[in-house]
Amino acid sequence: MKIEKISIIMLSLVALAWGTSYAIIKDTLEVVEPFTLMSIRFGGAAILLTLFYLNKVKNISLDEIKKGSIIGIFMFGAFITLVIGIQYTTASKQSFLIGSYVLIVPFLGWIINKKKPDVYAIIGVVCAVVGLGMLTLGGLEGLTKGDLISMLCSLSFALHMITIERYCKEADPIILTIVQFWITAILFIILSFVFEKHDFCVIRKAKIAIAYLVIVATVIAFVIQNISQKYISSTSTALILTLESVFGSIFAVFYLKENLSLPMILGCIIVFIGIVTQETKWNFLKKQ
Repeated sequence: MKIEKISIIMLSLVALAWGTSYAIIKDTLEVVEPFTLMSIRFGGAAILLTLFYLNKVKNISLDEIKKGSIIGIFMFGAFITLVIGIQYTTASKQSFLIGSYVLIVPFLGWIINKKKPDVYAIIGVVCAVVGLGMLTLGGLEGLTKGDLISMLCSLSFALHMITIERYCKEADPIILTIVQFWITAILFIILSFVFEKHDFCVIRKAKIAIAYLVIVATVIAFVIQNISQKYISSTSTALILTLESVFGSIFAVFYLKENLSLPMILGCIIVFIGIVTQETKWNFLKKQ
């Protein structure tokens, strides 16, 4: 029981790290160009994880490289839309817009894997439609270009999750993660060389934020998630990680001084209820 409680606390910290990363990214983009920032984040994470799991990497197969590369392409799609979208919307709104990707997954799974979603998934999507409508239209600026790009990011994350679900049954998930980090980093590096200036003097000004994104929000968060999920159920894990959107919104309000109108706050609550409904089916309220 003690290790289960520790796992719950650690997963909550993972949700906190991922949630706060939205505001950190938005703030850092004032100094560092977007493709360069993502190159450093995933390049650094790939190097650290490769060194951490060096024995596994030594035995990597061509099949694992192929599967990890496919997953990496979807991860790249998710993060390129994230880093572009956040420049045109608020971090608080984006955290909920992107967090709603878990509501899309069952319906993509229905199309791809012929798995019909249950009633909880339908309720979750209804909540998402209502909540996201209030969230995106409830501000003074209404629906922005950044909101639309962030919705596309949510779809990319859903496709990323579907691909992971398909391939992790056939290969080592740690190896797949390392490969997808490398693929994402390489694609961002290419874009950064084509479109950006690489002013490393500017990068030094954001070294603390970059270190946080690489070490805390990517490497440590990944390791903790994998270890913690050995000791608690997937239902409990899903419930805890839904806090990412909540932490992201709250942190953005305090860190970036963003404003949330009453309709936007209600929209966040409704989206959160939808996510919890779909991901947990409220099993945590039932007596075992």
